[in-house]
Amino acid sequence: REKLMLLVPEQYSFESERSMLSLLGPEHAQRVSVTSFTRLTDLVFRQYGGIAGKRLDDGGRSILMSLALEELSEQLPLYRRHARTPELASLMLSISTEMKMCAQSPERLLEISAAVPDSTLREKTKEIALILSAYDALVARTYLDPLDDLTRLAKKLREESFFSGYTVAVDSFKGFTAQEFDVLECILRQAGDVYVTLCADRIDDPENGMGLFSLVRKTAQRLIRIAKNNNIAVA
Repeated sequence: REKLMLLVPEQYSFESERSMLSLLGPEHAQRVSVTSFTRLTDLVFRQYGGIAGKRLDDGGRSILMSLALEELSEQLPLYRRHARTPELASLMLSISTEMKMCAQSPERLLEISAAVPDSTLREKTKEIALILSAYDALVARTYLDPLDDLTRLAKKLREESFFSGYTVAVDSFKGFTAQEFDVLECILRQAGDVYVTLCADRIDDPENGMGLFSLVRKTAQRLIRIAKNNNIAVA
């Protein structure tokens, strides 16, 4: 009678659906919602809103980043000479993508820049933060950036109790991005029970990051920390 969800990586969703059908049969398999983070985003936005808008693609990103660099060129002492080059636009888009995956904002980068001793590094971080802020502002005027979907999903889940009454199983992952960890924290806080399977020989890491399973152990340790920080019992 419970709501059941199996959360798996994108590439395993079809295989997992087939496994559920084989394991449970056609009648009971329908009771298990097999989903990925992408499907989950679509599911939540369809229920609570947030899906409407023009989706940004790679071509649009390049154009908007070039516009942001052009607008700021006079405020960029270090990058001014390269502000109109496609190479700088491509580099800034790579930085933007990595920061979004790590759930870090340009505002946070600007705060860090202010704390760095006066140097070239300080000026670089400041200019990068200004570029990314201008780029995000241009995107927000017209588009929805798919790279922001998980950040918006976590925000929506903090506002709504989507996972209330759910039992969630998380399978076939080795690790998670910062954005995904934020979503998992919402799931841990709302769902009745959460099961996470990870392929490792143990949870502690005596090899200090150098072992075959160190990445997976680190994932387990972070999930346990998140649970304990939210006063959630860990079996």
